[in-house]
Amino acid sequence: MNCNCCANLHKTTALSAAGLLTVTNPTNIGNFDKFCLVLTICPDSVITGVPVAYTVTINGTAVPIIDKWGYPITSDRLRTRTLYKGRYVTVGTASHVTLLNVCDDPTVSTTTVAETDGE
Repeated sequence: MNCNCCANLHKTTALSAAGLLTVTNPTNIGNFDKFCLVLTICPDSVITGVPVAYTVTINGTAVPIIDKWGYPITSDRLRTRTLYKGRYVTVGTASHVTLLNVCDDPTVSTTTVAETDGE
């Protein structure tokens, strides 16, 4: 996969049923560092039932993954093998990863998007 953020590319190596992602290069990530995420594990094969909010282990701590509007990104909003670009942000003692190129409407899942015919 070719991208402009290869030094900041994080691919999933594990996914728990609770939505915790383990990624490559999870340490020494600083405030406002670029964070490019690629899911290599299909969430549907691990998470059954209702969608759960994703968290990712960064610098040894599980932090939430949110969209540009501040909504939690749930397991039905990301697709495998898609490059999601964002930033790791720390405000005070709270940290999170903000992904900028996910679906803007948190009520629309990737299943719904995939089923539309574009008309």
